[in-house]
Amino acid sequence: MAKTTPKQVMLLAVVVGIMAIAAAAQGGSSIAFTEKDLASEASMWKLYEKWRGVHTVSADLTEKKAKFEVFKKNAMYVHDFNGLKGKPYKLGLNRFADMTLDEFKKKHTGAVVKPVAAKIKPAAAKVVVADGGDLPASYDWRDYGAVAAVKDQGQCGSCWDFAGTAAVESINAIVTGNLLTLSEQQVLDCAGAGDCENGGTTPGVFEYAMENGITLQCNYPAYEAMDDQCRLDPSTTNPLVKIDGYAAVPAKNEKVMKRQVYAQPVTVYIEASYDFMLYTEGVFTGDDCGTELDHAVVVVGYGVTQSGVRYWIVRNSWGESWGEGGYIRMIRDVDAKEGVCGIAMYPYYPIKNCPCAAVAAAKRASKDEL
Repeated sequence: MAKTTPKQVMLLAVVVGIMAIAAAAQGGSSIAFTEKDLASEASMWKLYEKWRGVHTVSADLTEKKAKFEVFKKNAMYVHDFNGLKGKPYKLGLNRFADMTLDEFKKKHTGAVVKPVAAKIKPAAAKVVVADGGDLPASYDWRDYGAVAAVKDQGQCGSCWDFAGTAAVESINAIVTGNLLTLSEQQVLDCAGAGDCENGGTTPGVFEYAMENGITLQCNYPAYEAMDDQCRLDPSTTNPLVKIDGYAAVPAKNEKVMKRQVYAQPVTVYIEASYDFMLYTEGVFTGDDCGTELDHAVVVVGYGVTQSGVRYWIVRNSWGESWGEGGYIRMIRDVDAKEGVCGIAMYPYYPIKNCPCAAVAAAKRASKDEL
């Protein structure tokens, strides 16, 4: 397979960036409303019908009425929250606006916390970040063509699959210069790391990628948001992207995690809270979440606002219509060692030995010259 040059990588990054900006500019699928829409049962029902016109929902009349009651509660909460002063993030009537938190968690999360320190298979990391020295104030792997487009796990507890596969995509892009889109359905069917009903683990994805490899998305049946039998034939399916190991970032240490994120995207577990479900924009401070970890996502960078608020750039798996084009900015360097929503408790990253050790440095240097 031909390797891309640093200039080609940067061109791809620009295209991906433009697409992400366009998606964010469309405002996702969050429905705008005013206080007048909440004034009466009739106006609220009209708002609900407007919301339903954007989203694919059940046509069952009984369910519709029950969902309307949930929608009303969520709409009032969003309105009251957005009216509060000093909140650095906003909520909205997105695709989850007619769900209770419990219903939402059952269908759209799926991380299972199983510490695996004793099972880690070490390998020499080629992207080395020295312990000393200052890091850039902000860094975003999307700017370096190392993050594929946001995907949607659907109503399947496969966040662990999407997070782990995304991290493999990124480290492969960093060390080879080729950003490949890999198959989550293959991992769901074949890895044995989890399923839709009971969830799974990101280290399980890394174990599978080490032993078997993950093929391109186009070389395997499309994602179905449900478990199926393994349909991979290694003798005919190529390429298979493999990694050489994986490791855990020292827990409860955001400074160390920042250094690793500067080296590559890192998978983390968080608690998906009520506000997280309805998030649309801004720096999420996790006022309503704790450390009951149930969702896997990928930290692809970090930054700081003009007012000095430091944050993580987090890639989710609920499609581009959620949050900021499929992403959320989560506050970092908080007082709690666990990090916001437990983000610093179980960070993992894949390791891939690089046959071209200067690729990552060349990408950074070529961007700086632009």
